[in-house]
Amino acid sequence: MVGRIIIRERWSLDVGRGPAEHGVYKYGVLWLAPTFLNEFWKVDPDKGIILQRFPMQGIVWGAPWVDESGIYGATQRGIVRKFSHDGEVLWTTRTDLGDFIAESITEAWGKYIAVQFPKGIALIDKNSGEIIWSDGWSPEGRSGQEPTYDPYEGLLWVCKPTSEDNLVSYNEEGKIVHKITLPDYPTTYACPQVWGDYIAVVCNRHIVVVDKRKGRVVWNLDFGRIRYGGKDEDALVGGPRTITPDGKLLVWTIDGLYVCFDIRTGTVLWRLDLISLGYATRRSTAYWSYGGVVAVDGIAIFLGRNNLPKGDEYAYDRNRLFVVDYKVGRLVYVSEPRYKLACCCKPILAKGNVVIGTWYKDSEDKEFTACYYCWEVRSTKGGKPVDKPYEWMGGLHHGGYGVGYIAT
Repeated sequence: MVGRIIIRERWSLDVGRGPAEHGVYKYGVLWLAPTFLNEFWKVDPDKGIILQRFPMQGIVWGAPWVDESGIYGATQRGIVRKFSHDGEVLWTTRTDLGDFIAESITEAWGKYIAVQFPKGIALIDKNSGEIIWSDGWSPEGRSGQEPTYDPYEGLLWVCKPTSEDNLVSYNEEGKIVHKITLPDYPTTYACPQVWGDYIAVVCNRHIVVVDKRKGRVVWNLDFGRIRYGGKDEDALVGGPRTITPDGKLLVWTIDGLYVCFDIRTGTVLWRLDLISLGYATRRSTAYWSYGGVVAVDGIAIFLGRNNLPKGDEYAYDRNRLFVVDYKVGRLVYVSEPRYKLACCCKPILAKGNVVIGTWYKDSEDKEFTACYYCWEVRSTKGGKPVDKPYEWMGGLHHGGYGVGYIAT
C-alpha cells in the first residue's frame, strides 16, 4: 500500500484557445506541443516559464523526440523538422503520407526517426533528414496511430488504420516480420505498448494482447458499445491505455469505467466506476478514453474529462485530479472540482511533478483558454524522487509507466 498522497499545485501555463498537447521531460526541461501555436516550447519545469520557442510549419499535435543530437517534430503536409538545441533548423523533410495527426514520433535503431502519418510510415535518417524507407496504405478507419520501437527485438511495431494486417512489425530494412489482423480497427491514437514479451493494442471495441516473439494474439476482450453523450459509440475509442511496471494493464472506457487486467492472462484484478462514484456523467460528450494515465511508484494519476457548460456540476472547469493505488484499485486522492478537462495530452513526469495539458471546448463547442497544469506529488511514506528523463508514454515501450519519479 502507498502512503498518504500529498498534492501541491505548482503552476499553470496558458496556451490560448487551442489544445495543450503532448510533451517530454529531457535534459532538465519540458518540451511541449501547444498545438495551434505551430511551435514547440522549451519550458522551465519549476516555474512554468517558456525558455525558448521552436517554430514549425503548421499544427503540432504530437510530442517531439529530443536527444543530444537535436529536437525532432512533425506537422501538417507530411513535414518533419530537426532543430539544434539552440533553435537552428538543421533540416526539413516532406513526405506524401498526409498531415501528421499522431501523438508522438519515436526513435528507432538509434539513428533514425520513425514517423507515422494517416497514409503510411516513414523512417528518416536523423543526421541528414533523408527518408530511408516508407510504407504506405489506404486508411479505412480512424487515423492518428503512433509507431513503437522495441530495442530488445530490433523491430518497429505499427498499428495501421486498415481492416486487415493492421498490426505489423518491420525490421531495419523495412521488411515486414510479423503481420497480425486485430479483431477490429486500432483506435484513433493506438500504439503498440510493450511490457516484457507482450504487446497491448487498443482497438475501437477490443483490448488485445499479443506475444511479440511469436506474433500471435494471446487474449482479447470485446468491451462492446456504450450510450454516452446522447449517442452510441464503441467503448474504447480514444488513445493508448497504460501498463504498470509490474504488468497490470489499465483500460478505461469512454464513460470512465477503469478496469485492471493481468497483462499475461487477461484476468480482471479490479474495477473502478467513476459514474457510480459520482465523478463522471454520461451527459458529457468528452470521452474519458482520450485522456491519459501515468502509472508510477504504485499509483496511477489522471485528470477528469467532464465537459458540460460552465455552471453545471460536471462543467468543463470542475474536473478533478485522481490518484489510484493501482495494486488494489483504491482511490487514495481526489482533488476538489476545480480544473479544466484533460486534453489527449499524456501525463508527463518531471522532478517529482506531473504535468497534464487541457482541452479548449465544452460540450456546446464554446471555446475557452487551455493550459498546462503542474502538480507536485508526494507520499508520507516516500523519499526523494529521482530526477530523470521521461519520454512520451514513459519511453520507447510506450507503456505509460515509470519507476522512481514520485517515490511513494
